[in-house]
Amino acid sequence: MKDLDKLNLTIADYYGYEAQSNQLIEECAELIQAINKHKRVLHNRQSVNTTLKEAINNVSEEIADVEIMLAQIKHLLGINEQYIDTIKEMKINRTAQRIEEKELAR
Repeated sequence: MKDLDKLNLTIADYYGYEAQSNQLIEECAELIQAINKHKRVLHNRQSVNTTLKEAINNVSEEIADVEIMLAQIKHLLGINEQYIDTIKEMKINRTAQRIEEKELAR
């Protein structure tokens, strides 16, 4: 484990589940807002004083925040990363199969 990862888990232990789960909720909301703003900038639907590059940078920053908090929550709840990977694999394969079936039906 990298030093930065260890530090992140130390932070999680210090603040605890209640505080960090609330922080995760806040970070997810900020990611949603950043994605919506990116869409507005991309499609020029609303007058915003943000460049596309700034919007992408903001989405990137919010993704980083969410990933930091997810690592903390997984640690605090004792969720095994391999278990998460298994679930992700199943969901990705299921979606790929749905796409394949949809393409074959065309």
